[in-house]
Amino acid sequence: MTRAEFKEIQGKIEVAVVPVGSTEQHGPHLPMCQDTASVLYVAKGAAERLYPKVVLAPPLPYGFSPYHMDYPGTLTISPETFMNVVFEVCVSLKRHGIRKVIILNGHGGNFPAIRLVGYRVRDELGMKVAAFTYDNILPHRIASEVLKEKVDRATGMGGVPGHAGEFETSTALVIHPQLVRRDLIPKGARTPPAFLRYMILDIHEFRPDGVNIDASLGTREKGKILLDAIIDELEKYLKSFAGLP
Repeated sequence: MTRAEFKEIQGKIEVAVVPVGSTEQHGPHLPMCQDTASVLYVAKGAAERLYPKVVLAPPLPYGFSPYHMDYPGTLTISPETFMNVVFEVCVSLKRHGIRKVIILNGHGGNFPAIRLVGYRVRDELGMKVAAFTYDNILPHRIASEVLKEKVDRATGMGGVPGHAGEFETSTALVIHPQLVRRDLIPKGARTPPAFLRYMILDIHEFRPDGVNIDASLGTREKGKILLDAIIDELEKYLKSFAGLP
């Protein structure tokens, strides 16, 4: 939007969605923009249905990714920098009259930070705020029906969405199929020993190819079902959060 176009709808806006992602390795077959592209895709899909009551801010494409830094191209910022940027974006939104904000996350490493900054946005700015990762709202029934790979409860390493595995490969084949290197999709998954649970590790220490579950299980058909379900659930959540009928 131009500034004039924004001004026209300014008084109608109930909620702003701030997508946050990362720029980091996603195995040999997925682009490093995967987290940012996926959270933007679902945020846009839901927000477009509710515009102008819901608007979408540009995504933050950098997150907390130090455990991927052994792979060339990964970019990371400190949790403090990440939280300050998100907070100051919310300061700007409030100045323009927006009182409700959703910090929508696309990268697992950002999750603790979005919750912490969410409290600060609520307490210091007086805004109504929600902060969650987009796959959190995927209905368990659909995940169980569509995905073969399940979370490894013994180690906590795997499951939805995992990292560059079945879930993300499937969604990438919908979001940006031209960027998926199909000939480089790794097959198989190695389950880490249970003693690694709760340890602070870089991903290469337990999965050298940078993929923690089986990427070869990913298909475009699965991705379409998963993304459609998430967008539908996000639309419902946005309606409830905004107080819309």
